[in-house]
Amino acid sequence: MASAATASQIWAIPEMHLARVVATFIADDGEISLWPVVARLWAEDVAVTVPAIDAADELMFVRWHRGAELMPGRFGIPVPVSTERIDVLNHDVILLAGVLFGPRGARAGRGRGYYDRALAFRNAPGAPMPPAGPLLVGVGHVFQWDPDLRRRPTDVAIDAFASPEGVRRFDARCAPWN
Repeated sequence: MASAATASQIWAIPEMHLARVVATFIADDGEISLWPVVARLWAEDVAVTVPAIDAADELMFVRWHRGAELMPGRFGIPVPVSTERIDVLNHDVILLAGVLFGPRGARAGRGRGYYDRALAFRNAPGAPMPPAGPLLVGVGHVFQWDPDLRRRPTDVAIDAFASPEGVRRFDARCAPWN
């Protein structure tokens, strides 16, 4: 099952073991379910958030407590009934879904740019290298890997890509999908 295999790969990322706040997502439209990751995070008393869109049409992260009621969000994707927002900079790891992933941290989402705007501080002139803030891990199937995918100047690079087959860190020299 893709969920269990991907969860195993995600837990092989060292930063996951030190994380106190992790953003995840509720799978939609063929995305890999992260329920095994979320269950372990809750078991280890790690704060879990999920993305939601606020009244100003901006991405925010809301706390997701075990057993919390879910309701349809802006695009019909379930989100917790919660008013507890956690700032993006207070996260240790953010797990992101995507449509395509590629070399050097390229990620294509659904075309609205919510994550790129929320994480734009990573692209600011003079931003530190490696980027400050949470570790960004794209999560998808290996068939979503596109070796020709390129980033636009406003795209924020992810730090790693996790699939059932493995994890690609973009500071590594090679990956099985290139």
